[in-house]
Amino acid sequence: MKVVTLVKIPSYIQQVVVGRLPELNVYGHDYPTKDGSAIRDYIHVMDLADGHISALRKLFITKDIGCVAYNLGNGCGTSMLEMVSAFEKASGKKIPIKLCPRRPGDATAVYASTEKALKELGWKAKYGTEEMCRDQWMWASKNPHGYRPKP
Repeated sequence: MKVVTLVKIPSYIQQVVVGRLPELNVYGHDYPTKDGSAIRDYIHVMDLADGHISALRKLFITKDIGCVAYNLGNGCGTSMLEMVSAFEKASGKKIPIKLCPRRPGDATAVYASTEKALKELGWKAKYGTEEMCRDQWMWASKNPHGYRPKP
């Protein structure tokens, strides 16, 4: 069984906000979207965990399941600049960005088709962009350098 997700960009934004990176590179600002930035499907870590649990439950109760893939996401896209704006709202901080050229092969919009996960796993994302940014900021503000071993 394979589960496909997109989750990386919010962690880069978090690193900029806590000062671990000087700025956020935004690749492509001339896409045919409402703000010119690429659209991706971001997912809250709790939704991702719930999706994996749902897939494991199916794996354990289905005989001879074989290889099955499920897409986990919100099923709709958020532009890169919308994500930056949501994180700025959650953190109360301005995020410095650097507009960079598109990378070869980058698509204008990529988001998950989640109907199969809903139908076969009973799974659907519960959280939106605002909750994702709020919760990621809450964690990042308490752990600006990630997890550290206790002394």
